[in-house]
Amino acid sequence: MSQYENVAMVQKGVIESVLGLQPNDDGTFTITAKQSYPRKKDKIIEMTFTENGVNALIGTWLSAVEFNKK
Repeated sequence: MSQYENVAMVQKGVIESVLGLQPNDDGTFTITAKQSYPRKKDKIIEMTFTENGVNALIGTWLSAVEFNKK
């Protein structure tokens, strides 16, 4: 299975912020958010969604982007 990752814009005090999407064998998807810091332990959050949940999330993000263009 493939994992898809996107690196976020640079933030002060953060080495890297990554958002990942991993399809699971049971048909669900795991979204992982990770922030790496120079002197602190990395922060990692994982959330599992159904396919409909991921589609709703993507739709919400697309809608927010379009709304903010106006």
